[in-house]
Amino acid sequence: MDCAVSRPTVLAAALAVVLPLLSLAVPARADEATLAAGAGFRKPLTELAAAYEAKSGDKILQIYGHLGQVLAQARESDTITIVCGDKAVLHHAGDLHFQRMVRLGLGKLVVVYRKGLTLASAADVARADVKRIGIPDQAAAIYGKAGRQFLDKAKLSETVDRRLVPVATVPQVTSYVASGEVDAGFVNATDAIGAGSTVGGFVEVDPSLYDPVEVSCGIRHTAAATPAAKGFADFLGTPEAQAILTRYGL
Repeated sequence: MDCAVSRPTVLAAALAVVLPLLSLAVPARADEATLAAGAGFRKPLTELAAAYEAKSGDKILQIYGHLGQVLAQARESDTITIVCGDKAVLHHAGDLHFQRMVRLGLGKLVVVYRKGLTLASAADVARADVKRIGIPDQAAAIYGKAGRQFLDKAKLSETVDRRLVPVATVPQVTSYVASGEVDAGFVNATDAIGAGSTVGGFVEVDPSLYDPVEVSCGIRHTAAATPAAKGFADFLGTPEAQAILTRYGL
C-alpha cells in the first residue's frame, strides 16, 4: 500500500501548528495617544505614562507647558486626546468636548525655599531676609492665581508684591529656587516634592486662603475610538496609579 502523503497536505498540517504559535508570539499592534498638561504636573504624569506603557505596550506622547498654551494647542489639534490640569479650567474649555473627566487629586499650594534658608510657615515670605519670591503667571497659571489669592487674603500683598519675580510656569519657579536666583517661590506640592534635595524645603499654604485646585485629566471625544486614551484613563484609577499620585502630594 502506498503511504506517501502529498506535499500540500504536509504544508497545510505544518501551517496549522505554526500559525497559532506565531499569533501568540507577536503582540497586537501598540496604540498611542497624546497627553497635554500644565507643566507643574510633569513629574507624576511622566511616571504614570511610563507605568501604563510598561503594562500595556501602548505609547503616551506628552506635551507640557503653560495651561493656557496647552489648551490652545489642543484646540488646534485633534490628536491631543488627553488634557490634564485644573478641573475648573478644563470645565470652562467646553469647546474641547471632553467625554470623560478623571480626577487625579487635590493640588496643594506651597512655598518652596532655597538651601540655606528655612521658613516655618507660608507667612514667612514677608520676612526681611526673603528678598526675591518667584510666582507663576498670576492671571493664567493655576498656582500663580492661588499665590495671588493667598497674598491678598493673608494681607501680605503690600509687603511682598515688590519682591515678586513673575515667571510663566511652576517649574520655572522651582528652577529659580534651586539655583538660588530667588529665595522662595509659589509652586504646587507636586513640583516641590519632585525637586527633592535641590531645594531647602517647602511649607504648605493654608488651603482656606486660596480656591481649591482639583487636578483632573479630561478625555476628549476625539479619543472615543482610541484604545490607548481609554486605557490610560482606566489606568489612572488603579492602585498602582494612585500610589504614584499620593507620592507626589495629590
